[in-house]
Amino acid sequence: MQLRFSLLLIFLFLSFSVIGQIKETYLKIPERKANAETGSEFMHRIKSLPLSEREEEIYKALSSGNMPDFLRKLVIIRGDFEDALGEEHEVIYQAMPDYLAVGSNEDYCRIPMNPHTAQKLADLFGGSLITAKISDHIYDHATIKLAPFFYKPVGNQNESVEKFVEHNNQIELQKKEAGGQNGQLIAGIKKDIILSHQLSDLSNKVIIYGWHQLDGKPIQPVYAGHVDWYVDYSHGIRLMGQTVMVDEMELSVTQILRDPILFKLLSNEDDPMLQPRYFEK
Repeated sequence: MQLRFSLLLIFLFLSFSVIGQIKETYLKIPERKANAETGSEFMHRIKSLPLSEREEEIYKALSSGNMPDFLRKLVIIRGDFEDALGEEHEVIYQAMPDYLAVGSNEDYCRIPMNPHTAQKLADLFGGSLITAKISDHIYDHATIKLAPFFYKPVGNQNESVEKFVEHNNQIELQKKEAGGQNGQLIAGIKKDIILSHQLSDLSNKVIIYGWHQLDGKPIQPVYAGHVDWYVDYSHGIRLMGQTVMVDEMELSVTQILRDPILFKLLSNEDDPMLQPRYFEK
């Protein structure tokens, strides 16, 4: 009864429509310009930039649509999840098949970035960052599952653009060996920058999770120990659509994560998220 009342309140307040099934959608990403840089050109240009300028260039490139086409079509994923009262619901959401990358269909590079740049892009495109629970669920449903490939820390080399490119090339090699194709749901290749209830108290941190091994266990537990400007080759941004179907009702990721009962549908944490986003610095 309490659940139905909660759903009804959200429905009336936000004027969401009830439909039979989720419609295949695309994020609101501009078309790539014909004269846009390739991934190789872009990565070469930003490799010597200070961190703040590098983030600005990443935002400019992606916000203008300089990314491969296969990232634009979201993958529809279904699951049966319990809410905080233990009641099960059918949940349908949509997620990018791969991580944000700069460049063309033929020449692109997955691009790590800080959480504030990622949040600005999610807002611009009408999407959302994912949670640890969704990271696990995406891995379970991935068509291509690759073993994580990591580099031992040597100074700050793992934070360099050169290492970003090297790791991207390694992923492409593994994907080719596995017979994978662009547009298929891929996982195991990056740690996700995620949303967490911890963001309410940790405005100057980035929260990461994932990098699932072939047995499904993540190398990286939920971790909030890095400052928000820290970025290394292992970080990735996978966006999901902001609209989620819960028992044939359209709700937003934000409203679900804030709701004291429904938050469990998208989160495996013990508390709802008062701040389900990273705020711009």
